[in-house]
Amino acid sequence: IATTTAAVCGLVMLELFKLVLGKPVEAFRTRQVGLAVNTYTSFEAQAPKTFRSGVERKAPKAEELPPDAFDANGGVKPEYVLSEAYAAYPEGHSVWDKLRVPAPTMTLGAFRDWLKSEHKLQLKTWGFVLGWKRTEDDAGKEMRVPYSCQVYPPPVVVDASKLPPLEDGQGDAMKKIMGSTTIPQAQKMQYLNAWQTAKRTGVMPSAGSDAITLDMTLKDILFLMEKKADKAMQDGTIWPKWGKAISGLEGRKFWVIPADQTPSCNTMPEDGSEPVDVRYMARLEIPLE
Repeated sequence: IATTTAAVCGLVMLELFKLVLGKPVEAFRTRQVGLAVNTYTSFEAQAPKTFRSGVERKAPKAEELPPDAFDANGGVKPEYVLSEAYAAYPEGHSVWDKLRVPAPTMTLGAFRDWLKSEHKLQLKTWGFVLGWKRTEDDAGKEMRVPYSCQVYPPPVVVDASKLPPLEDGQGDAMKKIMGSTTIPQAQKMQYLNAWQTAKRTGVMPSAGSDAITLDMTLKDILFLMEKKADKAMQDGTIWPKWGKAISGLEGRKFWVIPADQTPSCNTMPEDGSEPVDVRYMARLEIPLE
């Protein structure tokens, strides 16, 4: 082993001993080693960065503002500066904090209700990151783009029993779908598209085994995401250089959703104030057993 590597491994082990012994944070040290010049420096470990709620202010581009939007010094007047409040949850959390889901058998619907009742958070959307695609910007520079699968709200599953007969014409089918009281208004165009596809192919849509529902457990959703990630890797959707975002669930006790991949939520203020988008949310730990 190279000399520097051996020194670093030894110093890391010293810090791990402190962790196992339950030493306070003041006992930990950050090291700077320069073997070539025989220098060894120790610093007290800094506290981890914390995330707090706040307000982001954005000044529009100068060319988008009228002449009277500027003060005598050429700065943008306060009334023209856009303000956007954001929240951190839990308030003041760090990368070491996490939200623990109570049980692997918790369903997606129960998870939504748990966030609402226990944490006063309104679940908006959840796009589960399966991995990363490769693309290039205008300058040809390689870019890493997340590839995700929608978990919440659950993707619409077309109930074939609610579709008009394939023998109907386009106009009659549209009239029946738009006039149906059993198809939610927001889903009628999707039902119409499904009927058109079935009319063209002669095959009625089926839910399949991969349909996500509110009654599906989070554990089953994780295993489904692993399956989808495997498929995306095999068909080349996910770039091998960056790999999959989820794998090796079998035998694990839990899975952690990183802070930058957590579901999108809004706060639910009890004082009647406006909900705020949660920009920084602690990582999410989902038990698997």
